[in-house]
Amino acid sequence: MTAVVLAKSLWRQTTRGSARLGPLFVLWLASFGAVAAPADLSNLRNLASHAQVSAMVVRLSDRATIASLNPDQRLTPASVSKLFSASAALQQLGPDHRFTSRFASHGLVRGNTLDGDLVFVGGGDPSLDNKHLRELVARLQARGVHSVTGDLIVDDGLWGTVPCLTQDRCNAKTRASHAYSAPLSSAGVNFGTVTASLYPGAHSGATVQVALHPADLPGYDIDNQVRTVSRDGKAGVMAWRTYANGRSTLHLRGTLPVGYGPYDLQRAVTGAADETARVLSALLANAGVHVQGRVRTRSSDVDSEGATLATVESSSLAEQLIPMLAYSNNYMADALTLDVAADSGYNLPLTLPRAAQSLEALSERANQFAYPQLKRGGADFTSGSGLSLGNNLSARDLVSLLDYMFHQNALFPSFYGAIPVPLSAPSRTLKQGDFDFQTRIVAKTGTLSEPVTVRALAGYMRLSDGSFAAFGIVINGTRQDPALSYQQTVTAYQHDLENILANY
Repeated sequence: MTAVVLAKSLWRQTTRGSARLGPLFVLWLASFGAVAAPADLSNLRNLASHAQVSAMVVRLSDRATIASLNPDQRLTPASVSKLFSASAALQQLGPDHRFTSRFASHGLVRGNTLDGDLVFVGGGDPSLDNKHLRELVARLQARGVHSVTGDLIVDDGLWGTVPCLTQDRCNAKTRASHAYSAPLSSAGVNFGTVTASLYPGAHSGATVQVALHPADLPGYDIDNQVRTVSRDGKAGVMAWRTYANGRSTLHLRGTLPVGYGPYDLQRAVTGAADETARVLSALLANAGVHVQGRVRTRSSDVDSEGATLATVESSSLAEQLIPMLAYSNNYMADALTLDVAADSGYNLPLTLPRAAQSLEALSERANQFAYPQLKRGGADFTSGSGLSLGNNLSARDLVSLLDYMFHQNALFPSFYGAIPVPLSAPSRTLKQGDFDFQTRIVAKTGTLSEPVTVRALAGYMRLSDGSFAAFGIVINGTRQDPALSYQQTVTAYQHDLENILANY
């Protein structure tokens, strides 16, 4: 007899006049709320007939399993991996950590001239952008430097030169049609991308203007074949960047209606440190700081770069995690993974798979914390972003991490606050559920399309009594059925979570 059936039977006996059962029934029913029956993941179970599914929902107050389906099957997780890179960075660096980028030199400033090389020393800032570099240049000017007799050098020695080890990042050296495949550097800027703004003309047929950021950015040619169309026309632009003979070409095709815009786009660059050198060259020239020598990059010991001339700090790590998780920024997640390894004293130069060993160690600690009796070890990681196919983790691995972070009193507010609430998330994948799904969970999504479909979701939910539960769901296609639809995957886990929220 199930608990629910037994409760109904006792209620019938009580209402028929068994007064002696009344107080006992009330006490028993009050205690019954803490021992609810496991929930059914019917939609995910149906999907598991032709796909690989690992799912688990656990109430954190007592680690009672609310629902599970193949919880220990390790699968490709895609971007839910970023929960591990965010957690590792919080633990290693702390939520208030700020990354410092600086100008340094062995030369002396005489009057308004720096007699020597001007060295930009990258601090591993995942969020470094043009705005920060403009501030750095302004601080150099405020020191009185208006001319440099030597070279402008960008030094990315904090991590060493990071090789491309995923196909997307290696391909981006010669051709990039997206921003997610950006190369990595401790001195990288703008998430390893180049940004362009397109402005339609004043009338149909007029030329569309293209502006790179910053203005006068060297090293680029523009192949612009975007047309201005009437106001009721369609806005649509295709863009890709190619690289040959030392120069990049940004190819643009499509249409923009009159009055539309600006239309902004980002594409991965050929080399992250080289791009920073180009950006700094343009910003220094625009600010009237003349560099007499060459512009170049190098990787060296960052402690040997001489006296600091100017610095700029990033926002706090806690603040950076919010856009990283909301927009699933691969560059930021992998940069943080490399930062954790560098701060831990890993030998240089770093590779991303070696740096990701810190995430494997974190997973092992989390599993030991939440389920010490299982002795499962940690999940497999070759990146902090999930862009690589070498990451393998299960729903239990995800729940264990979420449980572990829930009990880190000093870190949990920053961790929890960085995970998107569906109602206000930029991801359309999260915005399709009912009101409880929209407001009572925070969740990180994961998506890949090749070689098989990957859909994943992990985060926290608030139960009706105000307590927390953690959930992890990972879905992979198979060789026999590699392509899974949105309806089969996202709608399946959405409906199952909605059912749990309705009953808890």
